[in-house]
Amino acid sequence: MTTPNVLIRDGRAGSSSAVDNTPDLEGFLASNQGDTVKLTNDVDLEHIKMHLPKLKTILVDFPSFADGRGFSIARELRKKYGFTGDLIADGPLIPDQYVYALQCGFDAVKVDGVTYERQAESHWFDALDAFKVTYQRAYDFKNGPSVSVFDARKTSKAAQENNDPYFGLSAEQAIAQAIQDYDSDLVLASSMGVDSAVLLHMVAKIDRNLPIIFLDTGKHFRETLHYRDLLVSRLGLTNLINITPDRQSVKTEDPHGLLHQTDADACCDLRKVRPLAGRIFDYKARITGRKRYQTPDRRDMPILQTGGEQVKLNPLAYWSSKDVTAYMRKHDLPVHPLLSLGFLSVGCQPCTTRVSEGEDARAGRWRNLEKDECGIHFVDGKWVPIQGKKTLEVF
Repeated sequence: MTTPNVLIRDGRAGSSSAVDNTPDLEGFLASNQGDTVKLTNDVDLEHIKMHLPKLKTILVDFPSFADGRGFSIARELRKKYGFTGDLIADGPLIPDQYVYALQCGFDAVKVDGVTYERQAESHWFDALDAFKVTYQRAYDFKNGPSVSVFDARKTSKAAQENNDPYFGLSAEQAIAQAIQDYDSDLVLASSMGVDSAVLLHMVAKIDRNLPIIFLDTGKHFRETLHYRDLLVSRLGLTNLINITPDRQSVKTEDPHGLLHQTDADACCDLRKVRPLAGRIFDYKARITGRKRYQTPDRRDMPILQTGGEQVKLNPLAYWSSKDVTAYMRKHDLPVHPLLSLGFLSVGCQPCTTRVSEGEDARAGRWRNLEKDECGIHFVDGKWVPIQGKKTLEVF
């Protein structure tokens, strides 16, 4: 007895009898009747584009799980040709590929019963939750509206229990969505540190004119300033806002430039917290480079953080240090010149030292001081500013 085919759709499995006897492309074109067709994975879509508006369902053949040409066909059907009907991957895909198929624009995966039974049923649906950075796919058609083909947040169990409206978006998608949601009220504050090139590169691909604030404290390493200029030039960023501490305040409070030696908190307040707060809060939302793995208080940090005086977008919340390194290598991004010298986290020159093997990446910031943020302390489980000033984290 032959095990029936199984159709997996939106976290549910059922019989695929409704599409079992689908005509192939040749038969469809010959009869020019019906609204369902099966395509081989080497089909020339240009030859059938005139028939696409008549179709309600397209199956794309996957001869084996190792043959991924069908994924490219799905992308083209959705993005280039604007197909809005039901799109089904037909073949022996494995659970991990189910997620990828959905990302490429498929609505469902049809597998033979033998392949389906090789995996526990829960594996197919748990694949969505195991895939921690799921995506919402939306394609913009030249001749029609944007159509949401797949939203992982509707099918992932973890997403259904998550209150973060940006949960499931990739870093780039989160930035693009925030630009759409907040328009001119969105800003990126960049320290031009060792991880900064990642977000700057993403922003450059989406909107090179997004406001980018750089705080020139007057105490930076020369290498950091050169790195700033290099990134801005190479990435074609057109809206860098270079801010500095108030000259009169510096003259009054730190006339000799040695305040950091006697009161590091006061120095940060003078050169970082006040000048940045004077500009950053002009915007309703800002992009940060914070990540969940960095500190215990960030382990549950959402991508979109709406509490507090300002909305914070954390596109890299779920990224690891390996993800950052891999992205920079993939896109051949220049690294901060001090990284190779043992500076794993770079701040102002007087208060930044090299990190020894085995030390935390931020061990070189304010070494030997009870301080690990610019003007902010961790008190009773909460971030609080100095002397009641606005809570502000600077990277």
